[in-house]
Amino acid sequence: MNILIDIGNTSCKVAFCPAHPSERLKGADVMRFATQKETISYVRKRIGRGKAENIILSNVRKRSIYLEKMLSLQCGRFVNFDEDFVNGLLESKKPAASDPLTVLGHMPLGMGADRMAAIFGAEVLYPLQDKLVFDFGTATTVEFIDAVRDETAGTLSPYYRGGSISLGLRTRYRALSHYTAKIPYLNPDDFLDSHDIREIDSIGYDLDTALAAGNILGIMFEIQGYVAAHPQRKLILTGGNSARFAEGLDGKATVEQDLVLIGLEAILELL
Repeated sequence: MNILIDIGNTSCKVAFCPAHPSERLKGADVMRFATQKETISYVRKRIGRGKAENIILSNVRKRSIYLEKMLSLQCGRFVNFDEDFVNGLLESKKPAASDPLTVLGHMPLGMGADRMAAIFGAEVLYPLQDKLVFDFGTATTVEFIDAVRDETAGTLSPYYRGGSISLGLRTRYRALSHYTAKIPYLNPDDFLDSHDIREIDSIGYDLDTALAAGNILGIMFEIQGYVAAHPQRKLILTGGNSARFAEGLDGKATVEQDLVLIGLEAILELL
């Protein structure tokens, strides 16, 4: 069994996969936990007295040597997926220009592990295409991935061009509640559960609908603005409310809910 762990700013996702890497997490059992402690506890319970073949960790929180040590004891090989690991992998593999791994050769310093895994996952799933990847989490991130042609060699190469980071949906709601005296925290998921995102009015008539107009539609307008500016790119949505936002894009977007985990699994295929 392989175990893929994605520790985000808000929650932790874990995928228990067949020993041999599978396409798009086929046969995987994906679970979500609130804390690292819960994550470790469940992993240890799930493994029992045995050991996983591989455990790969993407962690955007403060690094925990204890966490890494505990996980390393539960497997034959432990991979801490971070900048150092990626640089070492690129050096050892020396990927061809068209190899999906090449996209990680253009990461800026300080790139988060989850973003690198999502970018690699997107390139593995949809190779050598110009792409826009939206990840809806604590932050809303946008990644631009290009397919660059070498006119001399006549080949295409994946190239990470750059991206943007803004507040995630819940973060926007929490910030308004925190920095104002009279706006309570309302969970935006509750609003989305009872409303079709395509029918949200841009003019709110009470607090609930005004927050939805400013924040849910705010992100929707943000997506639409990027799509209008880059209509030739394949649009991929992942994370939290990706399926909800995809509904407002009239079939223009592909939803890959577990793109980070897909990228981590693809990394294991290279080892």
